[in-house]
Amino acid sequence: MRRSTKRKAVRIISYVLLSFIAVVVAFPFIWLVLTSFKTYEEIYSYPIIYLPKSWTLEHYQKISSLDFHRYFLNSVIVGTGTMFLSLLIGIFPAYAFSRYSFRGKAPLLVSVLIFQMFPMIVFLVPMFKFLDKVGLLDTHFGLILAYIPFTTPITIVFLRSFFLSVPRSLEEAALIDGCTRTKAFFRIIFPVTLPGIAAVGVYAFLFAWSELLYSMSLLISKRLQTIPTFLSVFVGQYQTRWGPLFAGSVFATLPPLVVFILLQRYFISGLVSGAVKE
Repeated sequence: MRRSTKRKAVRIISYVLLSFIAVVVAFPFIWLVLTSFKTYEEIYSYPIIYLPKSWTLEHYQKISSLDFHRYFLNSVIVGTGTMFLSLLIGIFPAYAFSRYSFRGKAPLLVSVLIFQMFPMIVFLVPMFKFLDKVGLLDTHFGLILAYIPFTTPITIVFLRSFFLSVPRSLEEAALIDGCTRTKAFFRIIFPVTLPGIAAVGVYAFLFAWSELLYSMSLLISKRLQTIPTFLSVFVGQYQTRWGPLFAGSVFATLPPLVVFILLQRYFISGLVSGAVKE
């Protein structure tokens, strides 16, 4: 009886602590949603009003009148394109680093990581001139290409660790059965490492979705700009329009939240499966 009582007590305490942590983590988003339905008087009132007394949709109507859906669609295009292109470019070098031994392998892998040490602003002007010269400035594809140097190194390093977690014996057995190296990869390695690939894809998507500096600098036309650029309009030098900013932020938060909820099983298992030693 004492053991069962202790177990129940531990379980109750654990649930209470986890519930408290969940509330603390979710509070910023809850506050964001509630504030987006407040009037300006309630937003700036003191003492703070936590629940809206007069629920309003004026902030959502404001961003709707500014064609928010166009910025939303642009962010989806850029985020999805960055995710797929990063995986397409990074998956094969990552596989080569995990399976083959060749001269200069270690320095080449280190050089991939060194690129991550430089801040993005260092490459902004060269990237701007390059895209302008090749005719891709002020295009979604040009912005996606500008993101690739910053997402691909992480993609290569993470996917390499995921590929290392797959025993070579599985691939060797497929080769003995008559599979080519390419077929063995897509039939054996790819399905097993799909959680890790999904985890890296989520990272690339979130990076492109929330990035502001390059999207504001490389997309000149208003019809091509993304959500971060749209939200920056409401932050001025002397005044911040919190209502539309919070309403737009609610919609900006939904796609990453939905992507993570749908892929959380792959995301968590991918992070765990990649924690191996070479």
